[in-house]
Amino acid sequence: MGMSAEAHGAGGAAALDQPYDGVSRTFHWLVVALVLMQITLALVLPSLLPKSAEDSITAWHLGTGSTILLVMLLRLGWRLAHPMPPAPSDLSAGLRILARTTHWAFYLVLIVLPLLGWMAANAYGATPRLLGLIPLPRLVAPDQAFGEAIGVVHKTFATVLLGLIVMHVSGALYHAFVKRDGVIRRMIPG
Repeated sequence: MGMSAEAHGAGGAAALDQPYDGVSRTFHWLVVALVLMQITLALVLPSLLPKSAEDSITAWHLGTGSTILLVMLLRLGWRLAHPMPPAPSDLSAGLRILARTTHWAFYLVLIVLPLLGWMAANAYGATPRLLGLIPLPRLVAPDQAFGEAIGVVHKTFATVLLGLIVMHVSGALYHAFVKRDGVIRRMIPG
């Protein structure tokens, strides 16, 4: 890890020798799994299951969302105390800014999105449960119109999240198949 970029040749390979720590990688892949579960709950299951399953799907969606909020707050705390490894030195300034902005946008969206869902649920009279078990306190009073308004904002943030996912995965694929620089290995478990 103490080797210079020149020792690895041009291209910033020294930075690539520094993987994310195990806690950061665990948080990353846990959030990936939870977000995939949310996408399934919100976009796939409602069209596959009968209308009678709607309450169960909603309960799972709220429980998963509150779990994402908890994990993201823990992840943010860890991230602030444990900076990420440096970007490859051959990465352009524009791509560095894009990568950093995308990472921080993920934190923002993945914290605000569950909070909006929590507020919308409260406005509709529902109580989200942390990890699907522990009832969360009420953030807002029941109010159908407010619930609908917050629901629209929640859906907008969900759309932004999908865009961020596309950008992030595109960046990972760019590093894996175009640059072939090993950046993707820094987040792979093991």
